[in-house]
Amino acid sequence: MKIKNGYGALLLLSCLLTACSTLRQRDDTTQLNQVFRIPKSQHMFSYTRRGGIVAKSITRPVNAALYEQGDTLFAEFLSESLPKPDGDPHTLDQSDSLAVFFVHYNPTLKKIEEKSPWFRYQDNAFDLDLFTLPLKYRFATAGQPGQLDDKLNVGIHAGYRYDLGRYRTVYFRHHQRSEISTFSVGFGGFLCLAPATVTSFSTAGRVQDDYQALGINYGVAATFSYGSVSAGLALGVERLSNHDRILWIYENKPWVGVTVGINLN
Repeated sequence: MKIKNGYGALLLLSCLLTACSTLRQRDDTTQLNQVFRIPKSQHMFSYTRRGGIVAKSITRPVNAALYEQGDTLFAEFLSESLPKPDGDPHTLDQSDSLAVFFVHYNPTLKKIEEKSPWFRYQDNAFDLDLFTLPLKYRFATAGQPGQLDDKLNVGIHAGYRYDLGRYRTVYFRHHQRSEISTFSVGFGGFLCLAPATVTSFSTAGRVQDDYQALGINYGVAATFSYGSVSAGLALGVERLSNHDRILWIYENKPWVGVTVGINLN
């Protein structure tokens, strides 16, 4: 078997993509220390002048800077996102824009382990990711049956991502710790380079030698992430980078693939 076009370009793209992937970190949702969208129907707490604790409900989605200190989640709300003062001491409004609020839970400590309800926050962002495509399926074409391709693809995915973060406090044997859970959904376009096998099978007998050419893939992909694990589906087409593209039966033909990763960026 001989190799045409080499893998230098593929290696170069991989290095460039690794650099680009640092533009938007997926784990920002777990590191906090930034502005998030807070859904309504949740409660935040603050201290009164006399040292007591007062609860206030969120009546509409608002923006707040979230940060964690000592296993407690704090929030500073952006005034322009808060509703106008309504005179209700139990709801958040613009009169509370200078106060610092926190997520509070008063445990009963009657169990060995006790968990507070989840506090939810959201983030919407442009997403630029490095991704791998370990499997793709080429549909039947030119009288040849469908083919499963297990050659590793490396590419770049750009699109829109929605992140949902959840925060709660866990009490275990009277010790307190925080727990953060994240889930994200993304959709966008991708471009990747991958080895493409040129054989008698893939050219309907018009090329007798077997070799690996450089394939250029592009299309759309949806990704789903929970914690540090991500997976997704991709729909794309592929083109050869050399003159045998006019003989290759998969030229510009659709394929479907699976993307996987563990915190690729």
